[in-house]
Amino acid sequence: MDTTPTIPTPADAAPRTSFDRAVWERTLLASELRRDLRLIGLIFSHYADGSGRLPMDGPQRIETLCALARIDGKRIRVILRELELSGYIRRPNLHTWRNRTAARPIVLTLPAATSRPSPAPGGNG
Repeated sequence: MDTTPTIPTPADAAPRTSFDRAVWERTLLASELRRDLRLIGLIFSHYADGSGRLPMDGPQRIETLCALARIDGKRIRVILRELELSGYIRRPNLHTWRNRTAARPIVLTLPAATSRPSPAPGGNG
């Protein structure tokens, strides 16, 4: 039996729940977040796979986001941190991320239910 401890990867840490792009976008757009945060969130939603993931070194690279959103790199870094603190994205911890040359993967998440807006009227949640 192998007793070697394993180091969890970002994929291991992320829950295996279903991702609903429409619900995520609706929650993002109905939030009180600033316009620039919502713009970057929509870019992420556009490029995310069916499980709400952006792979390591994907479109979340600072240079790519600068070109897509026409926002400077310093501001992009602040936006990413604010989206993470607001509960809309999750990334591996910067201090434990080993590959310093690659952009960390991102998982689109929803903030705690208490901070989310109500479902759209007539919608299915």
